[in-house]
Amino acid sequence: MRKWWKVALLLLLALIGAAGLGRIRFETDPLAVLPDAMPEVSGLQAFQRVFSKKGELIVLLEADDEMAGMLPDRAAELGELLKDSGASDSVRWQPRWRDSPEGMAELFAWLWLNGEPEELETLAGRLSEKEIAGSMEDAMERVATALDGMDIVQSAHDPFGFLDHSALRSFFAASEGGGEGFESADGMAQLIFIDAPRPVAGYREADAWLSEVRAVIDPWADENGIRAAYTGDPAFEAEIGGAMEGDMRGTVGITSVVIGLLFLLMQRRIGLLAGLSVTLALVFVATLGIAGWVYGELSIMAAGFAAILIGLAVDYGVLICQEAKVCGHDQLPIYRATARSIGWAAATTAAVFLALNLSGLPGIAQLGTVVGIGVVLGALFMLGIYVPWVARVGAGRPAIGHKTAWVPGRVGSLALLGGLALAALVVLGIRGLPGVEFDRSLLRPRNSASMATFERIQEHFPDWGSPAIRLVVEGDTDQEVSRRIASLESSLEELASERPDLVEAFELPSLWWPEPGRMAANREQIEKLAESKDRLIAAADAAGFSEEGTALGRSVLEAMGSVGSLSDGRMPDGEASAEILRGVASRATDGGGYLLGTLELSDPDGLGVEDLKDLRRLGGEGIHLAGWSLLKPAVLPLVKKDLIDVFLPMAGLMLLMLTLVFRRVKDVTTAVLAMSLSGLLLLAAMRLAGIEWNFLNIAATPLLLGTGLDYAIHILLALRRTGGNVRAVWNGTGKAVLFCGCSTAIGFGSLAFASIDALASLGKVAVLGILCSMIVAVILVPGVRGTAER
Repeated sequence: MRKWWKVALLLLLALIGAAGLGRIRFETDPLAVLPDAMPEVSGLQAFQRVFSKKGELIVLLEADDEMAGMLPDRAAELGELLKDSGASDSVRWQPRWRDSPEGMAELFAWLWLNGEPEELETLAGRLSEKEIAGSMEDAMERVATALDGMDIVQSAHDPFGFLDHSALRSFFAASEGGGEGFESADGMAQLIFIDAPRPVAGYREADAWLSEVRAVIDPWADENGIRAAYTGDPAFEAEIGGAMEGDMRGTVGITSVVIGLLFLLMQRRIGLLAGLSVTLALVFVATLGIAGWVYGELSIMAAGFAAILIGLAVDYGVLICQEAKVCGHDQLPIYRATARSIGWAAATTAAVFLALNLSGLPGIAQLGTVVGIGVVLGALFMLGIYVPWVARVGAGRPAIGHKTAWVPGRVGSLALLGGLALAALVVLGIRGLPGVEFDRSLLRPRNSASMATFERIQEHFPDWGSPAIRLVVEGDTDQEVSRRIASLESSLEELASERPDLVEAFELPSLWWPEPGRMAANREQIEKLAESKDRLIAAADAAGFSEEGTALGRSVLEAMGSVGSLSDGRMPDGEASAEILRGVASRATDGGGYLLGTLELSDPDGLGVEDLKDLRRLGGEGIHLAGWSLLKPAVLPLVKKDLIDVFLPMAGLMLLMLTLVFRRVKDVTTAVLAMSLSGLLLLAAMRLAGIEWNFLNIAATPLLLGTGLDYAIHILLALRRTGGNVRAVWNGTGKAVLFCGCSTAIGFGSLAFASIDALASLGKVAVLGILCSMIVAVILVPGVRGTAER
């Protein structure tokens, strides 16, 4: 009956795992590990959702001196090639308004309708019958004296001054860093914007599409002597996700190989290794399957970290095999030697990880739940499935003798404990505790091609390097957005007055948001200008402007004749207009939407917690500040808060679990002191190695507490079971824990060479902590608590 019950359990968990695995999506967005309720996170999410195109790839073309100025034509050729190949159905190599200025007529007419009445009156005065001749002479003089490409284009195509609008001046002044279209000012670089022909749901889809695009561009670039590089959200997503997956896969692979080799060296039975591998696979599938049902979407870091942590179940398998060599291969003696130790170790470790749900960082909370589930399932599978397997496959192995233990005596152990604690305290006293850092570069591959391309773009197009904070104003109705714009403008002026050391400049383009009052005041004047179209065109012709030069003006005047249809709040929706509006405003068809402004700070990289408090005064319902520089002062207090809100309750829970396990003050005190010394040694080692805490490697803390608890529980219960016989403990549980500590440290050690700094720091912290916990538990605890021969 028991066999059928076990088979039924395995089938049930396999079905749950298979179904749950199909629900899992892996999230690579760094914001996914941070709380949505944090204003700085919600601000970045609002900006990315509305004003950043997730499916837009940016290609930088660079050429040598002999091709300077030729890149726009080559970019146009490449754009057609991409569309013909099917890799994209929308490619931009120059602004749409530059390709067809008259396509912007509706937008320009709408901006004058929605602008300040005084500004419109000034324009109407220049274009009046009395002033029009002089105005046209001035316009011709501007064409003759224009010095750069942007001035030449605007002057030659705008004799009436329709582009000389306060809402447009900053846009044209910053347009493409002063270059022609998407071409750099020196003609040595060209940008191409490519839209994905289908939704880019994740990093694998992004990587697949990027490969399609590269298959078209790379051969073309080589043939034409042009250098092509890629950046944008799809490139970053593919790069980060692929790097993390590769790092995790490599780590799991290395860990598996190392564990397998060490296991064979220690146990010398392939059958035992095969059974362990199958059991671990079941644990892994069942754990991620249940996680799929619980969450649906997992951070790829959490999933990969969990995959490594499931290796804690290996400890239980190795302990079972090693104890079987001491007590024999009958099931009952194996259960007696291991069941209590494994059961309590799993319960205690799972409780520690589940306590991570108290964290303010959702990525850490998710990790705690997944690993907690995995540890419990690992114990159940090892005791329910692997113990009978070991009893059957391991039968006939000779029992090991009690060889001399490599453990110092009590005096030596106490002296070593005191010396290590003193040395750690000296290091921390001189150099201080490890600091806390947050930088999104921690999540980028160390040699990031996408970031290198972005930095090259900043060199060619200086405006791309602006560290300005984005101001996102949203509302459900037009009136609500208008009220919030006015409120934010007032708050910005107040903060700039109070903190000139913090605020350098700000821009809130309120004229880009529909305002019925201004429209009503301007409508009559707009209609009069429209009626003057023939007179104005004739004046421009007489002054010497060509038909091409008056095309934009003619289109704007025609649009003014029908622009009244937009006075209900609707915004122009032409292709060229939408290109500009997407970077300023987004309005829903039934009203409400978003407006984007900018805030330039005096020292964005040096923001402190107090600075952030002042900046948060600008935000509120429907008003968001978006900027990566804001995350560091926002996250650091949260990480420090977790030290109190999570790790103090975790310590209390750990103490309670140890009390339940040992029910002896002496054993509980030994376990607590052992883990305290391990933690002290870890902090000192981190300080010497120059490693700081960050939002990812801090997750190694529960791992280290969990392994430290496991090691202490195994050793102390073994000492109790053997009457303090150090030799017996060393040859059974001691060697098993030594094996587990070394194999786990080697596995995590491979992360130290990961391409992503956050994972590398995690690997380094984990290795240091695990080795400290292992040495203290296996070498020093038996030396202090042992009573029998060594």
